Amino acid sequence: MRKIVVVMCLTLCSTAIYGQKIRYGQALPKASAGVDYPIKVHVTGMHVRSDCTPRGGEASCEDAAYIDVIVSGKKLELMGNWYSSDKNQLRFLPGDYDARLLKPETKADGFPINQKYEILLPDRTVWRCTVTGFSE
Repeated sequence: MRKIVVVMCLTLCSTAIYGQKIRYGQALPKASAGVDYPIKVHVTGMHVRSDCTPRGGEASCEDAAYIDVIVSGKKLELMGNWYSSDKNQLRFLPGDYDARLLKPETKADGFPINQKYEILLPDRTVWRCTVTGFSE
């Protein structure tokens, strides 16, 4: 009987050690009146990965949403926050969304990496994201 109690205590303690902490970001902003979203973005898929950035001597990792999109015939990967402060996870269903370009291309070759976009969600909130790569 005592062995069963010890095993149960060890099992419960070991699962508590590996619990993952979730950090919620700021709430998604609402779309401002009169702001035009002229670009059509077609979302083909979404996945969540850890995004690690070095800070000081350590790396800080947070989950980020990555969506595969088609913008003007280019297949791109966009990255942005996955959580908002109201503790809702962002979900992109495949389909068409309106967007606008925040940071235009500055290079002569038209390479889109690090371009900033705002995508208008169906509830009139705006998801800010960055081009991080090309999708296939």
